[in-house]
Amino acid sequence: MVTISHITKKILQDKLFIHEALEKELVNLGALADMIKPQIEEELEQKVKTSTISMAIRRYLEKKKQFLKKIKLSKKTDLLVKSNLFEITLSRTSKLNKTVTKLYQIVNFNVGDTLNIIYGNYEVLIISNDKYKKKFLDILKNENIQEVQENISSISIKIPQECLYTPGFYFAVTKLLLLENIPIIDIVNTKTEATFILFDRDIPKSYSVLKKGIDLEYYK
Repeated sequence: MVTISHITKKILQDKLFIHEALEKELVNLGALADMIKPQIEEELEQKVKTSTISMAIRRYLEKKKQFLKKIKLSKKTDLLVKSNLFEITLSRTSKLNKTVTKLYQIVNFNVGDTLNIIYGNYEVLIISNDKYKKKFLDILKNENIQEVQENISSISIKIPQECLYTPGFYFAVTKLLLLENIPIIDIVNTKTEATFILFDRDIPKSYSVLKKGIDLEYYK
């Protein structure tokens, strides 16, 4: 059965910027209830009191606060930026595995260079430093290269121990970028580290947004 609470929740989740303002207590609940009232009445096909909608909004926010308290971005969380990267997307084939092993012989991990190889069901993604691009393309010239993305960088976040198995950690981080209209090209993660691949142009703003969000422990 569809209820006022169900419809209110759906509306708030669809309106991301209003949702963010609600969490920061920047929105008058009565005014918001009046705004979404016509949509709720249309779906229910009956008249609804504004006060009832306001109560549904309050209950939804209380449940959200209980969830957000579980997500904590500590001030000790490290941010690591790596620039001058590129990525190659290839079709996954039976012969590709043998070809890819040659890439490890080129990259100098001792000086902190990057080589991420991610296998999907149908594609393989390779991320490395710009200086290796020509050599990589020469080695992979007989493979089915779908795309070569340049002018990208990465920001890595050390995942707090208490967040390893907590639902919503990635939502908490990606939301900060989404609200600033920053596109995420790819996400590469290990158990304790999340790496976001972004366009070079977005790195300064992304670093500032994430650092500020972590320092304030916004999701504590």
